[in-house]
Amino acid sequence: MVVKMEEDANFLKRFYEDFTRLHREYNEAVAAGEHDKAIKLGEKIITMLIDILKEKIAANLASPITLKIIDDILKYYERNLSYIQGIKEAAEKIPLLYSYQAKERALETLARDVQELFSLVLGALIILSETSYMFKKKEEEESLRGYV
Repeated sequence: MVVKMEEDANFLKRFYEDFTRLHREYNEAVAAGEHDKAIKLGEKIITMLIDILKEKIAANLASPITLKIIDDILKYYERNLSYIQGIKEAAEKIPLLYSYQAKERALETLARDVQELFSLVLGALIILSETSYMFKKKEEEESLRGYV
């Protein structure tokens, strides 16, 4: 259990560092008007968040209601990611003016989705990490009672 808790804490730290770096790069690309780069980074962030939601959060949940809600949330963001990818493909085949407008819409969707999904994932990871820590402490206390 100690190893799992340390792994959870290390994962949370790495996740936060990776997200912060990617989000900074995304914001810099948006500010520089590098729409294609920003969209690519936004897709990478959303994909990372979706994967974590599936592999680290949903995998640790047991309640059917909670799992259904997480499944609905995943489907929503996966559809939005497909929408972004569709816009990106279409933007390559339409006149430049329309392409710019399409990419602007993609960036608006990405900005909203990144913020929302990050908040959900970070909050859930913090709760799971803290719960793991509390269970470990409780196990330690119970094992010490046997020696007193």
